[in-house]
Amino acid sequence: MSDLRPVPDGDFAPAPLGGRVRLITWLTAASVVVVDATVAVVLLQERHPPPWPVWPAMFIAPVLVGAIWYGALIRRYRLGNDEIVIERAWLTMRLPLAGLTAVESDREALQGAMKIMGNDGLGAWAGRFRSKKLGKFRAYVSDPDCAVVLRWPDRCLVLSPAEPGEFTEAVRARLAGRD
Repeated sequence: MSDLRPVPDGDFAPAPLGGRVRLITWLTAASVVVVDATVAVVLLQERHPPPWPVWPAMFIAPVLVGAIWYGALIRRYRLGNDEIVIERAWLTMRLPLAGLTAVESDREALQGAMKIMGNDGLGAWAGRFRSKKLGKFRAYVSDPDCAVVLRWPDRCLVLSPAEPGEFTEAVRARLAGRD
């Protein structure tokens, strides 16, 4: 008889923001500030008042960029109830482990990836992507250097826990517990 012990649920912190994510976040924020400052200087030099939407738009743009950044941040990855849960500020993704065939750490998983839909830098890589290496896949990644690739027969998922080895082993333990 086999010793079937339940595998405890696990919470895994996301990796700290990687270089590309930090760079895109800072460039986006700086661009909004520079554009807003430039528009303000030009408008203050005008003798005629600008159309009414201009001033409100200058305040809305930084708030909108901040909201997108905040919403993109990955709060944690959770393993439990035979599923992986990806928690973000306004969206929680639940993906069943059923049918999972492979899990592996891969620092080069996002190399050459092209965005189909989503965000590829402001706060995280989050959304749908395509690459020669992985085909079509979903990603919820804060640092590509900590990428973990999970494969099912019909889909692929890339995550970036702070401790990729520990996360990979926890997922493998869950897979072994199902056999």
